[in-house]
Amino acid sequence: SGKRMDFNQEVTIAAPREKVWEFIWNVEEFAGCVPGVESVTKVDETHYEVLVVQKVSFLKASFNMKIEVAEQREPEYIRTTGEGKDSKIAASLKQTNEVRLEALSEGETRVSIDSTVDVFGKLGSLGFSVIKNQANKIFNEFAKNVKGKLE
Repeated sequence: SGKRMDFNQEVTIAAPREKVWEFIWNVEEFAGCVPGVESVTKVDETHYEVLVVQKVSFLKASFNMKIEVAEQREPEYIRTTGEGKDSKIAASLKQTNEVRLEALSEGETRVSIDSTVDVFGKLGSLGFSVIKNQANKIFNEFAKNVKGKLE
């Protein structure tokens, strides 16, 4: 049985919404802003394979994630679903991300991300707060990297 977690994050970026939207679709560069992403392979327009390595507590996990862009409305909304597993440590995860881009002004965009993550196996045995802290750390680093590229 898995453990389900919901995350809600937002960041304001000093760049026009169109520019932020374009950057998101430069998937290799965008994913490269996420700490722990080792490689991104585009399968086709809506499918990607991503290798993610994360150290959570005492576990080191490498997930081969298959990500699908399930829905998009330019330039304001993207929903992705993904799943991956690490057979070495017998852990797997499923996730759904909803990304909303809101133009606060000509040159400012609020990006909010709602994620639902289901973790199974060894990862599921870790406490919620441990995973939550790790997720927050990843997001803050990611936000800083994105700002660095766009502002």
